[in-house]
Amino acid sequence: MLKTLKHGLIAAAALAVSAGAAMAEWPDKPIKFIVGYSPGGGFDAYARALAPELEKSLGVEVVVENVPGAGGQKGAATIYRADPDGYTIGIWNIPGLTVPQLLGKANGFDLNDVTWLATLGNSRYALAVKADSEYQKLEDLCSLGRPFKHSDTGPASTSSVTAYIAMNLIDCPIINVTGYKGSSDTIVALMRGEVDATIKPIASLNKYVKSGDVRLLMTFEDTPSVEGVPSSGEAGYPDFSKFQVVRVIGGPPGIPADIAARLSEAVVAAASSDTVQEWSVSSKRPVDPVGPEETRALMDELMGFYTTYKDLLAQK
Repeated sequence: MLKTLKHGLIAAAALAVSAGAAMAEWPDKPIKFIVGYSPGGGFDAYARALAPELEKSLGVEVVVENVPGAGGQKGAATIYRADPDGYTIGIWNIPGLTVPQLLGKANGFDLNDVTWLATLGNSRYALAVKADSEYQKLEDLCSLGRPFKHSDTGPASTSSVTAYIAMNLIDCPIINVTGYKGSSDTIVALMRGEVDATIKPIASLNKYVKSGDVRLLMTFEDTPSVEGVPSSGEAGYPDFSKFQVVRVIGGPPGIPADIAARLSEAVVAAASSDTVQEWSVSSKRPVDPVGPEETRALMDELMGFYTTYKDLLAQK
């Protein structure tokens, strides 16, 4: 009996040493960074700005992989179903992906179980039309005698949810035209005349405004941040400033605590680096990173906020 127990303890100790060695060696191969949208959009831009600095922090290659589909749900499911070994992480569209979760329609993922690593920051929205559009204000879109057409990637995207809730709050008829693979595609659709307007992060719209292809009608803010463009607060829609896109980094459920901690530290360090902060300023894409505890609290807060619109979203 004692001999058997002794052998068991030796075996357990050997396993513990082996596991510790494996952890110490992590990472020893490239890490996948999943983006649930096509190249060129806002989420893709953040991932590609962050990846080189992550490589410096972790000492291995970080490969950005685009997995577009279902308004970000395909990418979310890809991250969620990956092995929890720390070699797959990704950027999540929040609160867009909270909506299918809230309605029991999440396709292949459960936000309650995701290993949340960090939040990069949030972005404000703007309502945009073609540069030569006859529409001069939101009321013009609301009085067409038909629902105005709005372009988006899918029903789970944050801007789709924002557009639907915001327009319903003011009884403005809208129809979301979805199926585009990324935010850049939705803006090109606007330029082609496939839709009447689109609601997207201000930073995603900036280059199209500068090129003269797109014009902003209103920003979703209490006070204006774009010269010559009224804010929703000024225009009499104070509730619109509550809606914004949050860019969160997370991995599959079950990543060992020490590896998750190292990933979180690496993401926050990369996002705080001079290189990424300079990119943030030049591209006007906000980067204000926080760690896993704040991210989990934020997720709980957003789920509570959107729960108040659950009945409305169920009709979507």
